[in-house]
Amino acid sequence: MTMSLTGKVAIVTGAGSHRGIGRAIALGLAREGADVAVTEWAGEGVADEIEGLGRRSLAAAIDVADAPAVRQFVDAVARKFGHIDILVNNAGFCEFVPFLDLTEELWDRTLAVNLKGFFLFGQCVAQQMVRQGLGGKILNISSQAAEVAGEEKVHYCVSKAGVKMLTQGMALELARHRIQVNAIAPGTIDTEIVRQPHIQALVERERQHSTIPLGRMGTAADLVGAALFLCSPASDYVTGATLLVDGGILSGSLLPEEFRSANFPQKNDGGLP
Repeated sequence: MTMSLTGKVAIVTGAGSHRGIGRAIALGLAREGADVAVTEWAGEGVADEIEGLGRRSLAAAIDVADAPAVRQFVDAVARKFGHIDILVNNAGFCEFVPFLDLTEELWDRTLAVNLKGFFLFGQCVAQQMVRQGLGGKILNISSQAAEVAGEEKVHYCVSKAGVKMLTQGMALELARHRIQVNAIAPGTIDTEIVRQPHIQALVERERQHSTIPLGRMGTAADLVGAALFLCSPASDYVTGATLLVDGGILSGSLLPEEFRSANFPQKNDGGLP
């Protein structure tokens, strides 16, 4: 099996941020031969970078929770490139607020971008894929926050938990059309969001109370290999899955403290420590 994407057409949402996951994945897909359409804000330039790799691109600044805008963009991609083979739902919104201070407006906006946007793009692209009759790949960027609650981000955790179930439901219903739907669940990744001062403080507090077995924070580049696998023919028998890319932190957080310590006592009697 190959991970070559020559001749494929992909859409990646939220691909503009210079340190972001979407940008890294979009460029990774292009390097493997795909033409890549992106949603980005004016001046972010990822479409130019894609074209600099010798691939075609199309960019638009749209609200992923605006159904007519999503439909218009997907239709434009299909007209320009003739088909759509891959969707990476990545556009996300995160503003950390204590639960007692969480407003209805912030709750609605978080769910609109992080969950409704995935539904709208997922449904619209899937409909296009069904019309084409060639199958396809849909990849949703979830989070380890779908599995473990975090301080000051209940709204974000709920949105990502919804993405996990959306992925499973889409995978079940779209399998008959040879459309595989999977998700990646990153841990804490060094992006522009994480570098906001009020979020850095929370991340540092989490770091002090947990251990990343691989010993470092992740980068957007760390997610590209997993994305390429799940968007390529190499994953043709994988659907409904969520792949953790978190340096092992979620597995470590489920263990008792003495097992998470790098210096727990060793026993030589053949038993478990």
